[in-house]
Amino acid sequence: MRFGLLGPPALFDGAPGGEPGEPRLVPSAKSRALLGALLLDAGRVVSVESLMDALWGGAPPMSAHASLHNHVSRLRRLLDDPERLRTVPSGYVLRINEGELDVHVFDARVAAARAAHMCHERERVVGEVEAALALWRGAPLAGLPPEVGGYALTHRLREARLLLLEWRYDAELALGGPRLDELVSELAVLTDEYPLREVYHRQLMLALHRTGRRAEALAVHTELRSRLVERLGIEPGPGVQAAHVEVLRGSADTGHRPATPPGRSLDFRHRPAAAPPCPPADPGGRRVGPPVPSAGTSHGPAAPPNPPADPGGRRVGPSVPSVGTSHRPAPPPARTSGVGGPAVTLARSSAGISDPAVASPAPSAGTGDPAATPSASSTGTAGPALRISDPAVTRSLSTADTSPPPAQLPPPPAHPSPPPAQLPPPPAHFTGRHAVSDALRRTLTAAGPRPTVVLSGMAGVGKTALALVVAHDLAKRFPDGQLHLDLHGATPGRTPLTPGQALAALLRDLGIEPCRVPECPDSASALLRSLLAPTRTLLVLDGAASAAQVRPLLPGGAGCAVVVTSRSPLTSLDGAARFPLAPLSDEDGAELLRAASGRDGLGRSPASRHLVARTGRLPLALRIVAARLAARPALTPEALAQQLADSKERLRLLEYDDLSVRRSLAVTYEALTASEHTVDRDAALVLRRMGALDLPACGAGHLAPLTGLDVRRTEAALDRLRDVALLEETAYGRYTPHDLVRDFARETGG
Repeated sequence: MRFGLLGPPALFDGAPGGEPGEPRLVPSAKSRALLGALLLDAGRVVSVESLMDALWGGAPPMSAHASLHNHVSRLRRLLDDPERLRTVPSGYVLRINEGELDVHVFDARVAAARAAHMCHERERVVGEVEAALALWRGAPLAGLPPEVGGYALTHRLREARLLLLEWRYDAELALGGPRLDELVSELAVLTDEYPLREVYHRQLMLALHRTGRRAEALAVHTELRSRLVERLGIEPGPGVQAAHVEVLRGSADTGHRPATPPGRSLDFRHRPAAAPPCPPADPGGRRVGPPVPSAGTSHGPAAPPNPPADPGGRRVGPSVPSVGTSHRPAPPPARTSGVGGPAVTLARSSAGISDPAVASPAPSAGTGDPAATPSASSTGTAGPALRISDPAVTRSLSTADTSPPPAQLPPPPAHPSPPPAQLPPPPAHFTGRHAVSDALRRTLTAAGPRPTVVLSGMAGVGKTALALVVAHDLAKRFPDGQLHLDLHGATPGRTPLTPGQALAALLRDLGIEPCRVPECPDSASALLRSLLAPTRTLLVLDGAASAAQVRPLLPGGAGCAVVVTSRSPLTSLDGAARFPLAPLSDEDGAELLRAASGRDGLGRSPASRHLVARTGRLPLALRIVAARLAARPALTPEALAQQLADSKERLRLLEYDDLSVRRSLAVTYEALTASEHTVDRDAALVLRRMGALDLPACGAGHLAPLTGLDVRRTEAALDRLRDVALLEETAYGRYTPHDLVRDFARETGG
């Protein structure tokens, strides 16, 4: 069976890797919304609440649960195997095999097209792009209500489609042939649809020029330039300028590689090593083409010549300041330290530009300083501009080197953007943790290389709160910025970020344009380390799922520090300083309850002690209790403590607004249930059997007969539960759950 999101959500007959067969009708809009929501998180648990939001928005009917069950049953009947759609305690999981979802196939085709594009394998580019575009049946997720979500995915897919079209048209322009005439009409539609996308205008100019429609090609350039100047105050980019020069020169050699703007696999390796011949000179002895570098000058490609002018004296291409021109102050230098500086330098190198003449523009002539004013021949600048009708210019355009001029990157901004300060506000009413807070500060400010710090503990124990409090206290010690990234390893309803997604987010935060973020995670990780190496930056990586997720994000510079929060201690993360967190003490729990509830009379009253004990001294549970007391002035602490004494109702009472102990614990349990690893699924089974056994402590010998597993597998499962903070090993081989985990296990096992 095949599944489709590149258009309205759909089901098709057919095996993975083959052509989709006949579509299976998904009869109702609600069923299509359900299918879309499940496919967006294929292979992962989708909670009942998320599915209800997708189907009914924020106003589900009273019968929402029953209606959802009916829609799930109808969808199961459409599947080739009803077991694909499994029910788990908190939601549903739709199993998708490799190659069955069109989005995954599309992504694979995009990667193959990108590789062919980078290797200049034009025929292969065309084939891969056509195969990728053949998967599209319309706009992704078409017809679904906005509550389903998927905005980021839709935007990514649309941008990938536009990029595929760019690669295909570049390849077809290079290949030439009868398709050039067809390209004109296709590109004309795209330039109308995307009036500011310069790549399509460049390609339309070249297609028109190479089919003998030179005047129309120049008109496209004029219209684009006017639009960019009037709307944005900028000139066309290097790719459009290079295409403009080709049109003006009248070269129609379709064997040339198409001009490529920065960030689109720009590569200077194919330029000839030898310098071009000296161009002719006009009767006044002035050079009108690219000069030959003089002795002692750089052997990199020379700067582009002054372009010709039209009969009205206007410039028709990029110009280089000539000797004697008025002085324009150079842009201020980029910062040599901090996040802003390296981001500018690395952004250039990530575009594939290694030419010194491009990376370091020549100083302006005519500054008034004799030492800083080289001659025209040594700097590669041209003399006064000549009219296009001058015979010398005509001769030079016909004999000069027709390779595109080097791309010119814009100078660094005059006012660099401030360093990132992304820390969320510190939590109100933070209480206790004095010893571990002091130890964290000493560790993060010690002389020498600053280590990675891992705060670990069970759900709701206050890892993020402590990390933010300490990070705000130390923010001034990291003047180059404070970065915060939620890795979603413990966020209900969210899938943990992959290392590639996390790297892309951090690089964008450091000023790298999305189109210049390397696709390969190893390259992206190297770029991140290069950007952070000379800086003093603090990273807070919240909610890590595993050491493998964190490892590529760690900086290499000695001035940076990293704070990671995770339910696991991440013991495979080498060199990290670990701080496991336990629930609060009775005194600190009572103080948090008093401060957060606003009831000063609570203090150390017996009711306060009962509430702290019923919540297991867990900060998240205490904040929920405080919120209930603050919301209902008539609710007495004694009455609430009596309600919490009922273990069957406790987890229901420990939910308020978006705070929920049950959902926080369910994130870890659902991840274990849906995992591909046997030990994780064994751990979920053992937790359910612990709930049925309902003992305050137990070992593998007690649980093995109940689970049907041998003792060795049961021990491994218990150790896995300890690693994700659902159990505590109080003695070797003896495991104890927190009181609220015990309640959750009882619910799950029942």
